[in-house]
Amino acid sequence: MRIMKLAIISLSVCFLVLEASAFQAGKRVITRDTSSNAPFSPAVAAGDFIYLSGTLARGEGIREQTRGVLSNLGEVLELAGADYTRVAAVTVYLRNTSDFQGMNEIFREYFPSEPPTRTTVQTDLVREDALVEMSMIAIRPGAERTVLQPEGWPTGTAPYSYGIKSGDTVFLAGILGRDYSSANSSVGSDIQAETRAIFENARQILAAAGMSLNDVVASRVYITDTTLFRDMNTSYSAHFPEIPPARATVRANLMGDQYHLEITLIAVAGAKTRITRPNADGTLGRESPVLSHAVRVGNRLYLSGMLGVSDETRTDTQAQARQTLATIGRTLDAAGFGIDDLVDGVIYLTDMSEWGEMNVAYREAITGNFPARAAVGTGLMSGDGRVEIMFTAVR
Repeated sequence: MRIMKLAIISLSVCFLVLEASAFQAGKRVITRDTSSNAPFSPAVAAGDFIYLSGTLARGEGIREQTRGVLSNLGEVLELAGADYTRVAAVTVYLRNTSDFQGMNEIFREYFPSEPPTRTTVQTDLVREDALVEMSMIAIRPGAERTVLQPEGWPTGTAPYSYGIKSGDTVFLAGILGRDYSSANSSVGSDIQAETRAIFENARQILAAAGMSLNDVVASRVYITDTTLFRDMNTSYSAHFPEIPPARATVRANLMGDQYHLEITLIAVAGAKTRITRPNADGTLGRESPVLSHAVRVGNRLYLSGMLGVSDETRTDTQAQARQTLATIGRTLDAAGFGIDDLVDGVIYLTDMSEWGEMNVAYREAITGNFPARAAVGTGLMSGDGRVEIMFTAVR
């Protein structure tokens, strides 16, 4: 009898270990309202990370809405078994740059110490009365969360950290073209100088984690003027001679008029594979000199922002979204992933009144187990582009 009890206990422990391992490795959708028919999940947990969808709140003024957004996100964090202290990265989308300070006041209350990294840009939002939207990435309890402080840099007074490290992954704040090590002064109005300064700053943040620019797998580029795009690319590409990160570039205003460029990076240590998206006819596509269509590292896949512009789709947002998602599907397949592996995404629309049209195509391609998602209004680098979609996938 004692032997049987020991055997049962051993099996129970074994199942618990297997269950915990499955939780860490697999995709788990976090839900709040089971009656919701929204085409995105409030959050998705996969591996060491929890991806939270872009969230809005109702209220009078920026302070009330910011508090509502962060409270809503806090409820989702709790459902995922985490809290504000586990947040690693936040993206803040403001309708008006004049609301930046008001948003900051409330943001500080929720992150009084060791705050997450943060990027703040001006965009259009899906609801006309919405002033702020935020999305997050958090770290599961028990996993490493280390704030990075580059050598020689003063301790920041802003309510964000320069970098957060968790295991093999580093999340960097949105970086500007300024000298963070001294008076935070701008490097000037030359876009190539701004780009170089941004990557020098990124290099120093990554060095604090024992990593380098070669470890960068994903990049979100926010540029204030599309005419600067080509010159920015010239400087940008020089920093990634081997495997450039997946990337999306959109036009958005920043929180300082003196800046033209802000870049947010994710780095992952380890061997990487560059994925080239296939053409619709199955032939191999052409590599880009400035980005990888996707980068695979371990069980994660970071996809570039993709578009669906053609002569047939030029004036049709729904058709562009449908073609974009078909391209994403082919890229996932080429990397050994599938639609069900998508955990987090961001959708950039040039006209937020087309949000519903985009969603028709989105629901056709993704029918359940929706990834977390933010959808905001920005300009795109393609003159005929109406929608661009960027995803992260985990197997």
